[in-house]
Amino acid sequence: MKTQISNKKQGFTLAETLIVIAIIGIIASIAIPTLFGTTSDAELKAAWKKSYSDLSQATMMIIADNGGTLAGAFSGDLAGSEDLKNAYASKLNIIKDCSGTSTYGGTGTGGSAEGCWHSGANSWYFLNGISIGNVSYPCLILNNGSLMRFYIEKSDCSSSVGNYTRCGWMSIDINGFKKPNTIGKDIFTLSLTSNALMAAGARGFNDPSTDCVEGSTSADNHGWGCSAKYLYE
Repeated sequence: MKTQISNKKQGFTLAETLIVIAIIGIIASIAIPTLFGTTSDAELKAAWKKSYSDLSQATMMIIADNGGTLAGAFSGDLAGSEDLKNAYASKLNIIKDCSGTSTYGGTGTGGSAEGCWHSGANSWYFLNGISIGNVSYPCLILNNGSLMRFYIEKSDCSSSVGNYTRCGWMSIDINGFKKPNTIGKDIFTLSLTSNALMAAGARGFNDPSTDCVEGSTSADNHGWGCSAKYLYE
């Protein structure tokens, strides 16, 4: 007798196919958001490095315009903020200029009220998740959509922070009004000294080990320290 051997291939049943599809869906739902989040973070960090380079060049030009030092270049403590904004407006490509209130040397209603910075509750945040309110400082919107705000502490550049002194500071939201609108993610801060621009988190001020901790809700975790940390990653 001849033994008949069947070599007929068996396919997947409908139930098995549905199980495979379900497993793929579960894996995709976990992996895809993580992948996109990582890409977004990388893009934001790259944009921050580019913005830092552009602002450093503008700062060097402003320093040169003022005889090699910014000490005394702006008209008064706090009130010099408007002059600081105007100096950068002359070196950068801007699409909107928002004057600060009289406290900051302006004649306007401030960046938030005039539409150059985030306005209202829950519009921008510290890295620890705490919401921040409106700002009355002078602000700019650059032609790439970035938002900037400006503040002079001491016009003689004698304000002591970390192990150096500064004139004031500026912040930039590198992707404008788009989310996440969070310090240390898309909002970064720079100290302006008499002769240089320094990222927050450098030289003993806004220590990144406590002020740039992803996921931490600590009251000290504002996110300022990420500015320097991400420049060197």
